[in-house]
Amino acid sequence: MKNNNKNDNVKVPPVINGDVQLVSPVKSYSDAKLLKEDILKDNKGQTGVYRWVNHLNGKTYVGSGLNLIKRLGSYFNRNELNRNTRPVQHALLKYGHENFTLEILEYCPQSKLLEREQFYLDLLVPEYNILKNAYSLLGFKHSQETIEKLKTKMISPEHKEILSSVHKGKLVSLKTRNKLAVATASYSQKNPLTPKALSNIKAKTLAREGVSVSILNTQTNEVKEFTNQTEAGEFLGVTRQAIYNAIKRSAAIHGIYKIQKKE
Repeated sequence: MKNNNKNDNVKVPPVINGDVQLVSPVKSYSDAKLLKEDILKDNKGQTGVYRWVNHLNGKTYVGSGLNLIKRLGSYFNRNELNRNTRPVQHALLKYGHENFTLEILEYCPQSKLLEREQFYLDLLVPEYNILKNAYSLLGFKHSQETIEKLKTKMISPEHKEILSSVHKGKLVSLKTRNKLAVATASYSQKNPLTPKALSNIKAKTLAREGVSVSILNTQTNEVKEFTNQTEAGEFLGVTRQAIYNAIKRSAAIHGIYKIQKKE
């Protein structure tokens, strides 16, 4: 009988540059698919740093979360994986969760999260991480292939008409709205959005609605900058609306994080 215990059933991933010997995770789930329920149950209400390890090629990814259950849960949401174009999400789709070990490298307080994530990024040099600084987009650029894909988004004439009306502030009659609703539903049924199209929509939405913000940790005086409110919300484990409200009300999130919109 197969042993499903998350502590005893640990597959040792390939040693890449010796980094596997450098850490001793507090929790290890050798088959992320099989042990999904344990992962979500064990990490409820926790803050910490985690690592994905690919059994097949030894490549790794280091990340962190203020709300680990929410952060880790997103990796099991196929729609989220399809919308995200980063290497670790692509790898989970390609190889399957059963071919990954998920490690909780350590639990830590919110005030130390970025510092500890950066420690492991520097120590382990994970191959799936595009960004080398914890929660920073500094120096990140889309590949030429991704840029070309973003240019290929196709919108039906009906979509263009309603988008044009909305953005130009024109009023659309009820009769026209009904026609557009029928046309849109018909078009969507005949032309379902592909994962690439969904990714394109997300990228364009962020470009259109993004507002650069900075987050100040009032306990450590550390400042992190984000290109939009959505990314800031993901970092703090809250919604984009919560970020907007915090800016509007000059309120602190989690009691220590002050948000400021950049001009």
